[in-house]
Amino acid sequence: MMAGWLVAGLPPFARTAVENLNGEYLLSATPHANRTQLRFPTRFHDYPRPVESFDVYSPPIRSLYSQVFWKALPPVPLPEDVVARYSGQGMAVVGFEVDQVRRTPSGDIPVPISVAYNHHFESTMVGGSASFRKATSSHRTAGHRRQDEIYVVDDRAAAADVPYVRPTLEAASLPTSQSFGGANGGEYRKSFHGYAPGYAQLIQSPRELQITPMQIDTWNRDEMNVSHPTKFVPGPMPRNSLAPHGAMYSGLLECPVTTRIRKLVDGGYVPLSRGSCQHPIQSAAECFAAAASTLAPAAPTAGHVVTDPRMPAGCLATVDAAGGVQADFNAARSSALCAADNSEVSGAMNSLVNMSLHLSTVSDRATITLSGPSSVWFAVGFNAHEMGDAPWTVVVDGNGNVTERKLADHNPGTLLLPSLTLESSHVAAGRRTVTLTRPLKGATPEYYSFDPTVVLVDVINAVGSGPQFAYHKARQPSAISLLPPAGGAAVCLCAAQPKPFGEATGTLAYVRNSQPEDEGSGTVAFDNHCDAAPRSDLLAQRNPACDVRTYAGGQTACHHMWALLDADQQIPWPLIYHLKFRFWVQPYNASYHTDVKRTTWGIASPVEYDVPKCAEGIEGCARAADGSWVHTIRGTYSGGGKLVAAHFHCHAPTCLSMAMYKCAKDVAVCNATTGELLCEEKPIYGGSGKVDLPRFDEPGFILQPPCLWGDEAFGLEPPPDVTGLTLHSVKTANATFGHHGEMAWQQMYFV
Repeated sequence: MMAGWLVAGLPPFARTAVENLNGEYLLSATPHANRTQLRFPTRFHDYPRPVESFDVYSPPIRSLYSQVFWKALPPVPLPEDVVARYSGQGMAVVGFEVDQVRRTPSGDIPVPISVAYNHHFESTMVGGSASFRKATSSHRTAGHRRQDEIYVVDDRAAAADVPYVRPTLEAASLPTSQSFGGANGGEYRKSFHGYAPGYAQLIQSPRELQITPMQIDTWNRDEMNVSHPTKFVPGPMPRNSLAPHGAMYSGLLECPVTTRIRKLVDGGYVPLSRGSCQHPIQSAAECFAAAASTLAPAAPTAGHVVTDPRMPAGCLATVDAAGGVQADFNAARSSALCAADNSEVSGAMNSLVNMSLHLSTVSDRATITLSGPSSVWFAVGFNAHEMGDAPWTVVVDGNGNVTERKLADHNPGTLLLPSLTLESSHVAAGRRTVTLTRPLKGATPEYYSFDPTVVLVDVINAVGSGPQFAYHKARQPSAISLLPPAGGAAVCLCAAQPKPFGEATGTLAYVRNSQPEDEGSGTVAFDNHCDAAPRSDLLAQRNPACDVRTYAGGQTACHHMWALLDADQQIPWPLIYHLKFRFWVQPYNASYHTDVKRTTWGIASPVEYDVPKCAEGIEGCARAADGSWVHTIRGTYSGGGKLVAAHFHCHAPTCLSMAMYKCAKDVAVCNATTGELLCEEKPIYGGSGKVDLPRFDEPGFILQPPCLWGDEAFGLEPPPDVTGLTLHSVKTANATFGHHGEMAWQQMYFV
């Protein structure tokens, strides 16, 4: 069948399929194309020159409900017969397909996207002189660093200390690695990943494939099948999800910021007991995050939006009955001053030593409850970051004896006369708990004086290796926040010298809720940056994704093994499956194949933004003819190369359209009016009757018909050269309801 164009002497390898893995594909016609859908061979076996296919599976993906799986998986070898066939030769990848499957003795069983949602994937194939090397990627921010294991491509031919003889064959100058992506999110299964005949991703002597998936487990274990047929039923949702009741998609897709995540804003926040904030906090999301990061280490047990002109406006904090922080954002216009009642304040701290503290000016009493391991000593020092601050310190030894000390730098310091009264002491489940009281004011300067108007008290705490006080086994700085009880006057939380919107920096810290080995942890920098118009109009719209203070959800809040439920919600049992790639290939022919390259252009921040719940007066919002709300963003960027394929990556089930225009070099302002339309893509939703395979026809999820350029014989326009031109994109989304973490990312292929 392939005689006349195969390289002589190459053994054929068996086809693994003759049909597309994912059925029929749909295309978007460019403005001057001629009947593209009817004339283009979207079934790979209909290509004018025959193609063959082979399948590659990722290593297992394992997740619990609500967990993110985002990890560089170890490289896997290509099938042996494929490697043998193309050893010393070039392979032309004319297209590829992806699905997610459970592998069983009776065959592959596709996993619905409503069970496991593909946020995106990246994959790289190597061959020839290249290989994969395990490396470390570092996410930077001031004082914080997150390390992720990655795989990078090394070219042994370029390394002087590694002897290597480059093949002297025709294909020796071909690329030795290729990255495969495009439509690599929620639209990945039914979006066409191919090129016009004659164009291909070329690779020399292919051997291995490395896959980095980002998947979100959305499988409601109690209500849904793990395979088709199934109907999506929402599982437990975090409070910050914007998915409406009855949505056809999971609110976990938004990657909402949950109570498992603390936002740490550089520059920070200050609590205020009297007066009013010079720089008030502007949103509920910022308020709750500020309370979690500032009133540490106890995360808020509740966050409420209230409208009460009798209370101070902005962010307010009190303490609940369990010692946790309650944050309330008062959205009312109010001239009321912060005037916390400091006669009774309390708080709690969980660290190496757990502590609760209650101060009363009425009884002139500080009540301190400490809990630590019963068989060794533990201690707490007040108003200190380290021993060198010489704090007044309470020590409980392994026999339950309580002493007081004035510490010194790396020195046990001075033993003090007792000022504390032991009210109770008991041991349970290997932990000793003691309750102590004393007057608020210290007897002498060596003793700490408790001040109910001081909201945050720095604390050091440590545990020993034995029962008697000696060098510590472990130590840790912490803090305790002292707040009035809920239901009365509150402490105000204010921004401290805030930066302009869009310039604040900080981190997101994931806090483990329990001890399972496979729960995530770590801190990641907030790297979103929104450019000013005309590059993007997100900054002018004050989109929440532009600033860490207002950020409420999206890709930055999704990292490997982070759970997307709130801290008080349980996570069910695991799901195990694989990504399955099918590559459609031809032997490289120098007179026929042209190599295409991959690039990305984006108009978000740089890849994500929030779709607001639209209403009158909100920037970017407009009513559609059917009465629904539409939100629009626009942006410009510089083009490069001749375009071969365009995949507009919307990712989420709010996408309505994305269009790209080119402007002549002499056009001063590039927009949809002054530019020429190159490509417009409108997603097709599952349940619309336009998806040919029932297992992919899931309501709420999309396929994205790409734009292709190539030979007119296939109904295509010639590849447009956009080198040096200004390009303009317009993205619209359904904004009847809001959505975190929307994409406006253009994954392009060019020559």
